[in-house]
Amino acid sequence: MISTGTFERQWMDDYLDLLNYARQIGDNAWQQEIINTMNDAKHRMEQESLERRREELWQQFDAINAKMLELYRQLRETENASIAERLSEEVWELKTRRIEIGRQLYAIR
Repeated sequence: MISTGTFERQWMDDYLDLLNYARQIGDNAWQQEIINTMNDAKHRMEQESLERRREELWQQFDAINAKMLELYRQLRETENASIAERLSEEVWELKTRRIEIGRQLYAIR
């Protein structure tokens, strides 16, 4: 299966070839149409890339929440102080990571 990045590069290369051909034959209208298509596609590809990144971040955020719930459950059940301390440290690290992901999500909204 061809990757998205490879497909996008191949598509852009093909359109650059078309643009070069349109220039060679002097078809200005076709050149402008190709340029507009390439600009639209570039914008669309950037938006799709941002959406994929946003989805990845939300999946990470949800996974962290699930892990935190499990750690909190373990904290409630444990009577061992050293285990409780280790679990608390893990929760703290996950909270920090969740904040970082939240900032990344805010930045790409």
